[in-house]
Amino acid sequence: MASKLPREKGIGRADYRRLAAFRHSLRHFLAISETAAREAGITPQHHQALLAIKGAMRQEDITVGYLAEQLLLQPHRAAELVDRMVRCGLLVRTKSRTDRRFVILSPTPLDGA
Repeated sequence: MASKLPREKGIGRADYRRLAAFRHSLRHFLAISETAAREAGITPQHHQALLAIKGAMRQEDITVGYLAEQLLLQPHRAAELVDRMVRCGLLVRTKSRTDRRFVILSPTPLDGA
């Protein structure tokens, strides 16, 4: 006798299978990402932050608020992360050219890049 999964708002067995496959793909990506980060000598959180920054549409959009939104962090937690990354030499802060109230985050250039 096949077990029945609860049907919530039209979610069927095929939907659960797709969700499980999607979750597996996400976990696979995160595992690869964490390994790559450690091999590069940085923390997985620093790696995720750098991915978010490099993936931004426009350089002027990369603020602590943007990073908080991308990493699903509270703004004060994102600010702490940025402080650590600046101390490690991974990020540089510069004042926005268009609005001096904002600080723009940039990754530091890689050696040989």
